[in-house]
Amino acid sequence: MVKQFGLPNYVIWLFAGIAFTAVGIISVFHWTYGLATFILTLGVAFAGYWFFFRPAFVAMDIMRSGEPAMAIILKVWETGRTINDHPRIGMLLEIRHSTMVPYEVEVKQNIRKEELRNYQPGRTLQVKVDSKDPKKVAILAA
Repeated sequence: MVKQFGLPNYVIWLFAGIAFTAVGIISVFHWTYGLATFILTLGVAFAGYWFFFRPAFVAMDIMRSGEPAMAIILKVWETGRTINDHPRIGMLLEIRHSTMVPYEVEVKQNIRKEELRNYQPGRTLQVKVDSKDPKKVAILAA
């Protein structure tokens, strides 16, 4: 399962970026305001990319080029965060890859409330592991 975007946060970052860009273009005639707005726009755009788009791009890259493996859920907990009324859970997984010794990884995943019963300790999941960094794992749809 690919990391899900939280639409309300995504929309807020998008509109904030567009607003700062528009203000920067309008105020370019005033050097001081234009420079300050441009720097602020770059900061908002970078934060939006870093927190929202980058994790999704990393997960998609692992899904595309990662090596298949099996994971056993050892522990599940709620993080207390929700996105669109869908809880974000944390899981401790034991990864079993054909060419590696079994190891543990901690993963956080957004899931639908209906799918919560699919993520219980002892259940096995199909995952893909990043060949460069085995601690990076993408969970395939349960």
